[in-house]
Amino acid sequence: MSASSVKLNGEDDALLALAADARAKVDHARQEFATAGWKERKDGQGVRIFERKSTPGVFDVAASTALPCSALEILEVLSSRNSDDFNATMVALAGDAFSYAVTLREVPTSSPNTHLTTKRIQFAGSIPLVSSTKTSEFLDYVEFNSKTHTAVRTFMSLTRDSSGRLIVGGDMLAGYVLTEQVKSHQTSVFYFGTHTSCDEIKCKGIAKLKSAAVREASTHALLKLAKLIPKIGDIALRRRLGAEDAIDPANIVGDGSCSGCGKVVKESLLRKKHVCYICGHHTCSSCSKSQDVEGLIGVIERLRVCCMCMSAARHRAFDTIEDGPVFLLRPSTVSVLSTASTARTTSTTPSSMRASVRAHVLPATA
Repeated sequence: MSASSVKLNGEDDALLALAADARAKVDHARQEFATAGWKERKDGQGVRIFERKSTPGVFDVAASTALPCSALEILEVLSSRNSDDFNATMVALAGDAFSYAVTLREVPTSSPNTHLTTKRIQFAGSIPLVSSTKTSEFLDYVEFNSKTHTAVRTFMSLTRDSSGRLIVGGDMLAGYVLTEQVKSHQTSVFYFGTHTSCDEIKCKGIAKLKSAAVREASTHALLKLAKLIPKIGDIALRRRLGAEDAIDPANIVGDGSCSGCGKVVKESLLRKKHVCYICGHHTCSSCSKSQDVEGLIGVIERLRVCCMCMSAARHRAFDTIEDGPVFLLRPSTVSVLSTASTARTTSTTPSSMRASVRAHVLPATA
């Protein structure tokens, strides 16, 4: 065995230990949340956010909410296995501040329902020539239990020495605990993030100011991750609709009545007939809504969807999963991202093209 392989095996063990420790910290925070003396913030924007300073130099953030998505749908939004899908979502979440993310290594795990990687991510300002960039490496761990309908996703910053050797886990940790509520077709989300800055207590003068600036930036990042939870749910919903098989309206034989209430849908200069993009049937405005649909990763369309197709898609998302390996990602062949600004504009992709893409997609496992 070569020296490099011995080094990698040793690093794998260290990363597995860090992942287990991160998972335990997030789970412990969830269990003792009710008795931990949290202070609720008023800027939750659709999610309840709490903060605390448990010990000197440590800042914690917690958040809780429920999303009308399955745990797998939420995990797929930030795909752990496909860099293009991960980048597409980060563009949607962070906008111009996000530059790129790339998977550095995939660490072997003992279960097919767990996945551990190290990633590098870079953020920059909206003006490339003027704004500074920040590049960091982090651990990304995913665990899904199909029997209990629960999932855990943790991120931990990593620190290396000048020669590139892993020293220890970094100063930031964030994680989500997802618990499906199958009967109500929603998933409860608990988020926990923490930043440790022990050096700030010891430092003086300029060093103390620099440490305080790092803490401020890290605190802002942890709070933003909490505030973005509802947006992750929105992305999951539009990708759910985009994954549905669309029927060409030309193949539908009907009498022009609404598929929901049965009323005849009349067309005039002031009112046009609506057609559901999924089932192809006519529908009135009361029995349908315009929805964001993401049939191709990063390509968003505004399309009409009837209430029956919305309900059917919601039920399918929470169908019981059979025992066996669960691959935590959408098919990589539907990604059209070029890591640039492809995802920031809507598209007019024809329905026939979307249907053709879906018909030839196979589940990816790498």
